[in-house]
Amino acid sequence: MTVLIETAKAVELIAAGTTNNPIVFWNNEATSATYSTTTGTEVESAALAATGTTYDAWVCTPNVSNDVAILVAFPSNVTINAIGLAAHNIADVGGRILFQYHNGSSWFTIGTETPPDNQAILCYFSDVTATDWRIKVNDVTDDVEIAIAFFGNVLTLPQRIYQGYAPPLTPNNVILQSNVSQGGNLLGALVSRRGSSLSANIEHLPANFVRGSDFTGFMQHHNDGKGFFWAWRPTKYDDLFYAWREGAVIAPSNTGPLDLMGFNMGLRCYDNP
Repeated sequence: MTVLIETAKAVELIAAGTTNNPIVFWNNEATSATYSTTTGTEVESAALAATGTTYDAWVCTPNVSNDVAILVAFPSNVTINAIGLAAHNIADVGGRILFQYHNGSSWFTIGTETPPDNQAILCYFSDVTATDWRIKVNDVTDDVEIAIAFFGNVLTLPQRIYQGYAPPLTPNNVILQSNVSQGGNLLGALVSRRGSSLSANIEHLPANFVRGSDFTGFMQHHNDGKGFFWAWRPTKYDDLFYAWREGAVIAPSNTGPLDLMGFNMGLRCYDNP
């Protein structure tokens, strides 16, 4: 799990006092864009990285320089501040990721990462307006797979989580079948790990935020069971997950004085290091 925060964006977050507020990244603006392979040989379509599902991935064989790249071309300029990756194999193939946009004359790199595992990655930066965006992976040793590649804008919740939240430090959906002898000795165990689950209780949110179009858009997205990126303290911890609804819908209620509201959210996480 990695949250890359560009220096200028970090300064903005400090000034706004939202450095460790929870964030969700759900609205993939690139659903209106064209995904294509520009470096390497496409094995499975680049368009699969836009579906939001984790089981079908863009697959690309590297070129002679051991590089691959996926291009996301919008019909016109868009302004975004985040790129998210999930359900990939980049750590396995030893790659270095470059998050880039075309500034009219050349490709500009916003952030780079050599991932230590195959968990979710979020590149979070100050607003950039461009038409063409690219994820390039250098120095890979085998085919690259990316199932989720989102381009859009982060939604910051205006209240932090202080207690009652249990971050999955390792996959916590574990099915265990132990083998025990007649004498009561442990002979071994069959373990099946199937990602993680978590729940978050968010309180004391201003009513105008909860009723606003950004949050209600996310609420509908969550309630429909679609995937999104979630980080509860993005600067302090790299607890970033690609997740979707598990259990009840988000149903905000009034939680206190001053017209404040809150909600509970249960998530199933793609957690496959």
